[in-house]
Amino acid sequence: MKTDKSVKETAINMPEIKSDDKAKAPLLNSSKAIAVTVEQPNRGSKKGIASGDFVLRLFAMGAALGAAVTMGNNQQILPFFTQFIQFLAQYNDITTFVYFVTANAAVAGYLFLSLPFSVICINRPLATTPRLVLVIFDT
Repeated sequence: MKTDKSVKETAINMPEIKSDDKAKAPLLNSSKAIAVTVEQPNRGSKKGIASGDFVLRLFAMGAALGAAVTMGNNQQILPFFTQFIQFLAQYNDITTFVYFVTANAAVAGYLFLSLPFSVICINRPLATTPRLVLVIFDT
């Protein structure tokens, strides 16, 4: 086994570094220094989740908007016993239906306003502020 000037062999063939060389990094003194690479965080999985979130928000916005338009424009005529007695039902006859139409329109509006934050999460997967804003407003 070759010995360097600054290394002295011990009884069990482990090199021992002299006290004046202890302050130096052993990898930098060695001829077998290796390069250490820092791995970037996995952006693909966060980008996939953000894309899924965007698609779900888009579908939910379409469903809420479709439900609001359908309930707002729908009328039903209910014949009672005979053809001569009929009832006309509209969404504004009962306040609960007015609430449902208004709530569905508000949900569609919120989802429309949250789409840009979802796009930001797709383009910048490591940004935490848009995700935090979406979580707070979603709850």
